[in-house]
Amino acid sequence: MYILKNAVKSITRNKLRNILIGIIVLIISVSACVSLSIRQAAETAKADTLSSLNVTAQISFDRQKAMEEMQKNESSDNQDSQNNQSSDSNQKSFDRGKFDFGVLQGTSLSLDDYMKYTKALSSGDGYYYSGAVSLNATGDLIPYGTDETDSSTSSDSSKSSDKKSDSTQNNSDSSSQEKNAPPEMGGFGGMGGDSDGGMRGRLSRGDFSITGFSSYDAMLSLFGDDGSCKISDGKMFDESSDALECIISNELASYNNLKVGDTVTLANPSCEDETYKLKSVGIYKNSEASSTENNRFMMNDPANNIYMNYTAFSKIISASEKADNKTTDSSGNEKSAVLKDNLAFTYTFKNVDNYNTFSKKVYDLGLSDDYKVSSSDLTAYENSLRPLETLSTTAMWFFLIVLAVGGAILITLNVFSLRERKYEVGALTAIGMKKAKVAAQFVTEILIVTFAALIIGTSVGAVVSVPVTNTLLSSQIESEQSSSDKISQNFGFKNDGNSAPSMGTPPMGGHGMRSSEKSASVKYVDSISSATNLMVILKLALVGLFLTLIASLAALICIMRYEPLKILSNRS
Repeated sequence: MYILKNAVKSITRNKLRNILIGIIVLIISVSACVSLSIRQAAETAKADTLSSLNVTAQISFDRQKAMEEMQKNESSDNQDSQNNQSSDSNQKSFDRGKFDFGVLQGTSLSLDDYMKYTKALSSGDGYYYSGAVSLNATGDLIPYGTDETDSSTSSDSSKSSDKKSDSTQNNSDSSSQEKNAPPEMGGFGGMGGDSDGGMRGRLSRGDFSITGFSSYDAMLSLFGDDGSCKISDGKMFDESSDALECIISNELASYNNLKVGDTVTLANPSCEDETYKLKSVGIYKNSEASSTENNRFMMNDPANNIYMNYTAFSKIISASEKADNKTTDSSGNEKSAVLKDNLAFTYTFKNVDNYNTFSKKVYDLGLSDDYKVSSSDLTAYENSLRPLETLSTTAMWFFLIVLAVGGAILITLNVFSLRERKYEVGALTAIGMKKAKVAAQFVTEILIVTFAALIIGTSVGAVVSVPVTNTLLSSQIESEQSSSDKISQNFGFKNDGNSAPSMGTPPMGGHGMRSSEKSASVKYVDSISSATNLMVILKLALVGLFLTLIASLAALICIMRYEPLKILSNRS
């Protein structure tokens, strides 16, 4: 108690010096509070976002690994060749002639394969899937966006003939473009290869995109709360029925004077004699703008998307396989005209832990190491936190710099202060007070001043941390978006102003993918509602103790080395 009373009296006697120390500690505490609050906000936002995240994942062939293996093997072969032909200094490290696209395409997983891996799902997890194929228009039916057509006069025979001619010409152009496409380009973006060496994803490009969904859950990205489509007339097809029923867009319906209950006949693009009749049970309205301006193929237009049940959809694929039609190209080579199902299978997880468990268990169930499990949701989640994490890292460096500079200043002030109070130390030790108690008094003084300033600084920091963090976060996001906009402009893409550059909508419009899978857009975490909490306060208390120890260190060393009689005898 005596030490505490003496410390308080000493603080009141040396107001100016202690006020200066208090101001320095106040600045340090405010800076530390804001810095630690930013880091805590980042952790809180990360945890909150992760807990509410709907995690979906896909299994895909790891082309990057296949490419590395191919290059490794080629490099090994080249090394052997160089050993045998050391005089050839211009030996190439990679031979294009040995570039095997078949290896890079891998083997497509079948529906049975995907279903086998559902055994790795945990309680609360699920899955959905969809298939896609492209079909051509027949008869008077025309795809939306065909040039020089007028839906109001589609019954007129002469104009109907013109429409059919335009549609046929468009299909011919599409077939020509598909034929001349490079090997790595597959219809609908698919890259999986069949066991016979063909490309499962390479489908003929027709007028319409036909997508079959396994369930209504698979259509949530289209018809959910945040979906772009809604039924405007009729009803949704039965998800458990195998009837060839479908829903069409209101634009396509208006363009062809179609009504609910009408039947549309579609044909295999590679074999026009192979036709399928679909009954329209509903008409949906799509909020996405339809335009042929940026769509190279008619089927890419959202208005030409036709949706149906996967069970019924699979009947079309089975019928095509059973028909096993062939086509002959200009060189006289015979090719299969069988429709190929572009299968998209998605696993859904209750939480990230279940996803991580699944990612390991699928390999125990026989999944080859040539395939990888990935989640676009987790990628989008990580990207959304990028500005906040960058700001958090910057805040930590700022905190460490302020702490180092502030500690150095406090040490300097206390050294000068101790020199001024050298006689006081000598007098106290001369009357019998132990050096440890004298040192304890000096530490107590610094502790009182430090924690008084720390309490005020924490209060101020807690008030300003949220607006400061949001302001800095806004600047960081603007910096990220500025970089993204620059990349978008370089590529010739447009940016919506609130996301990373989007590479455009997938050719088939998503095929039942969640919204996070439909584009490359990133929605950043752009604000926080709270930052300073109990954890930040505890950390600030540790900062106060650290500053006290740092500031007292020089005093403790000097006091222990002082000789009281020598101090008193040298006093002028």
